[in-house]
Amino acid sequence: MDNLHIDKRYGECKKLIEQQHYSKSIPLIKELIEEISAPYLNTGERYYSFNHILETYYYAYFLKDVSKLNYTEYNINAMYRLLGYALMKVNRLDEAVMAYNNGLNWNPVDLDTLLQLGELYKMTNNIKSLRKVSFEAYNFCCSRATLARFYRNLGYHYLESYKPEIARVLYMYSNIYFETENAVNELKFISETLKDSTDNIPLKDMQEILEKEKIPLGPNSDTLGITFRVGQIEMDNGNFENAADCFAMVYDLTMDEEVKTLLDRAVAKINN
Repeated sequence: MDNLHIDKRYGECKKLIEQQHYSKSIPLIKELIEEISAPYLNTGERYYSFNHILETYYYAYFLKDVSKLNYTEYNINAMYRLLGYALMKVNRLDEAVMAYNNGLNWNPVDLDTLLQLGELYKMTNNIKSLRKVSFEAYNFCCSRATLARFYRNLGYHYLESYKPEIARVLYMYSNIYFETENAVNELKFISETLKDSTDNIPLKDMQEILEKEKIPLGPNSDTLGITFRVGQIEMDNGNFENAADCFAMVYDLTMDEEVKTLLDRAVAKINN
């Protein structure tokens, strides 16, 4: 496989997306994916395209697969995600869902793909699938911003399910982690709809409501533990950028001083 030629074509596809030439980019991305994925098909073995070392650990733990993993030379999952995005932009929504799901075949723990699928399900008003994919994404939410998005997606699900009181709690809860204009606007809409401007529900009451709905009250402790441990492993192996990524995510959610010390140490190593 001609690496320079592949890189050039992939770069051209991304440039077309940046220039919003979505329709023009779609056949080119499809052709590229077909060429790159061909060597891995019908081999009798499964291959994966992970974005970060952390994902290999998430995959092994959450999908209960500890077999030896085979990796693709190029990130086929990312290419499918790009294809899904382009298809979504030209309103070919069913094809976009297929593209994202194809991407998940190469990387079942890709948070970006799962979140994009959530956006697609909103557009198609498939709220049952939105709830399902949101909970699939939850285990890989390891920052305040992504966890807030998890709660916003569930907020949308409950709002469209005619349960605005629960939706309000979810949007308020999402803002505790990371305030967004989207959540603020949805809260205004709910207040206007209910003719009730309640905007100060005690945290304890919010958590009781979420618990009744079997919605987690914070990040998955296993996710935090795995992320921290991978940071330590990568630090010991001298992979300081990977270590810093892991420690930054854990610190973002925990504000733990021990983690901050390790993060600073990793960053210092990168800058040396």
